[in-house]
Amino acid sequence: MGKFELTSKQPKEILEVIGSLFESSRKHKDLQGLYKSIELANAVDTNSFDLHSKAILFYFISNAWSYVQNLKFPREEFPLETSELDNQILYLRKAYDLIKKCDDNFVKRQILTNLGNLFSHIGRFSEAQEYFNFCLEINDHFGMAIGNRGIGLFYYARVIFDPGQQFIFMQCARKDLLKSLSAKDVYPEAKKAFYSIIEQIEKAYTKDQLDKFEDYNDFNKDLKTKEKEYREWCASNRLFINPLNDVMTESIVAHDYLFVPPMITGFNEKPFYHSLFNQLKQEFVSSRFLFFESLFKTKAHFSDKQVVLMNTLDYSVYSFSLEKTKISYRVCYSLFDKIAYFINLYLKLEQDLNRVNFRNVWYNKSNKKNGLNNKLLITKNWAMRGLFWLSKDLEEKGFDSPIEPEAKDIATIRNFIEHKSFKIVESFNSEWTAITETYEIKRSLFNAKTLKILKLSRSALMYLSFLIYDEENQRRKTKGNKLSLPMHFIKLDDEWKI
Repeated sequence: MGKFELTSKQPKEILEVIGSLFESSRKHKDLQGLYKSIELANAVDTNSFDLHSKAILFYFISNAWSYVQNLKFPREEFPLETSELDNQILYLRKAYDLIKKCDDNFVKRQILTNLGNLFSHIGRFSEAQEYFNFCLEINDHFGMAIGNRGIGLFYYARVIFDPGQQFIFMQCARKDLLKSLSAKDVYPEAKKAFYSIIEQIEKAYTKDQLDKFEDYNDFNKDLKTKEKEYREWCASNRLFINPLNDVMTESIVAHDYLFVPPMITGFNEKPFYHSLFNQLKQEFVSSRFLFFESLFKTKAHFSDKQVVLMNTLDYSVYSFSLEKTKISYRVCYSLFDKIAYFINLYLKLEQDLNRVNFRNVWYNKSNKKNGLNNKLLITKNWAMRGLFWLSKDLEEKGFDSPIEPEAKDIATIRNFIEHKSFKIVESFNSEWTAITETYEIKRSLFNAKTLKILKLSRSALMYLSFLIYDEENQRRKTKGNKLSLPMHFIKLDDEWKI
């Protein structure tokens, strides 16, 4: 099937052809056929496609890359960094960005469940829960998402060092898995896998313990209104540096719990790593509060009074409130390189302290061409893998394209805020040229991007804490929670019909 044979077809017909090619290659275990079909799919002229058709095309391409991965690594013993995983995530994200604007909840659920599974596989277990939750907000009876969320929580629990929190995760995991067993859309093989996890949980705790869910007090009730609103907002957006906030939003989660474990140091050594983590956490929570204030305290501040600004007729707006959003964005973005600095010193990766950043810290001599650092290649530290994959969400010169479609835009905004001209506008003057030396953005969109970078930095700090706990356990050679990488997520039955 050549490119010329698709040019006269309608989008629906093209998708049927592409889907059939992928499915046929999968059934016949034809790796070269998959590569050729993916090349054909990428060459499709989508100018005549609507948003829904483009989303389906990207979804199909992501599935095709998963077939390639399964053929190349049949036992799922795939390397840490593979183009197959990169492409699966990238195309699923592209598909979701489009499909969420369409009225197709079935495909939305499929995409979000697959994203949740992939993110758990690569160690981004906190963010995986958000994808599962998004899916279940669309349909809270979707059995495959419920069951896979349960598996995700089961593995997530195994990196949590607090026994009380670990138990709550196991409770929630079992609850999801039990619910999935009664769902009509879960096929028998999946139910068998879900039940096996339930059995593992019930070996560790009694059924009576697991069935008893606590009723938590309202710890916010005695707070002043402003603080209560702030803490409720943080919890509902899952912004506390606290694993529990990934499974619940009650007031019991309203504190930034994670920290760095005790470490053995020399008599005259400063507690450097604890101090640096404190700094990173404080910068995050301060930027989080500034962003909250910028959203809900929009009245003119007294510092804005008597400030005479020229009306340039470009619909730009200025205020102390908007500056808070910009500060929050800049601080959160800066956390990533500081985390790289931390990792470089803690793991003794021997990178140049003046040139290390969040993208290059994982590679030998800060260069991707020299390959991944051996400490990362051999690690069984799930959170370390998660941080590595999280770094792929950021744009950095000299590295492969990110797996986050918005990465270039997010990096450009940061660059313009820090070094160039950036302004927030109420609307755009249609009479003016689109070419400008200033980055212009509407406030609502800038708020959405700031929340995105805030959540990403929160996840990075969570993974950093888990990384250190697991590494310290390994160094002490204790028998604590031994981590096995999660390779038992249940893939959805593939559906090619449009």
